Amino acid sequence: MSHTAPAASASEARATPRQRLPADTRIHQILDAALQAFVQEGYTGTRIDDIASRAGLSKGGIYTHFKSKEDIFEALLNRTLCPMEGGGPVCQPGEGVTVDTVIERVLDRMYDAFNDPQKRLTLRLLLSDGARVKEHVARWRQAVLDPYLAAIEALVQQGVAQGTLRDSVVKQSPWLLLAPGVFAAMWQLALDDNPHDALAAQRKAHAAMLRELLAPAIPAI
Repeated sequence: MSHTAPAASASEARATPRQRLPADTRIHQILDAALQAFVQEGYTGTRIDDIASRAGLSKGGIYTHFKSKEDIFEALLNRTLCPMEGGGPVCQPGEGVTVDTVIERVLDRMYDAFNDPQKRLTLRLLLSDGARVKEHVARWRQAVLDPYLAAIEALVQQGVAQGTLRDSVVKQSPWLLLAPGVFAAMWQLALDDNPHDALAAQRKAHAAMLRELLAPAIPAI
């Protein structure tokens, strides 16, 4: 006597559908894949198909979240090179601002970022290919970098007003506080060295420079 298989068994035999992930999770997955592709293949040599393959998605799955490769580049900058993450150098009204405050909130966080492999790779990508997507880099600068510099400026100005920081050129040009660290990072990227030991020495020298530049002068007796 023959038996007819129940209809349910046919559906059970079908392939399991692709797991639906939250949009934020999927976006991070795409950005991780894009960073790998950009680093290994170069920005110009990377296609949307390459990113999709690394992310385990279809090309349409990429376009669900991003309109173009340029938009992916900008999203990488916004996600990874985000110095205001965790509060950044923001100061509270009436808070005492000393040289140690500046070193902790600006210098230490910057050098910690340089020790992060993803941040180093994204910074290298910005330096090597940022000129190819000027409009997107400009938007990142407006949304991320300019507010960061404004927060540093406000931090220094508050310290100067309190008399705990010296009134120096840094008050109007806060990017000068970052310049030695940016040079250190670019030097390490150019040499492709293990940055940990060298960066530790550069951070120490950078901190000493800030103390000389920002510490209030001691009145002559």
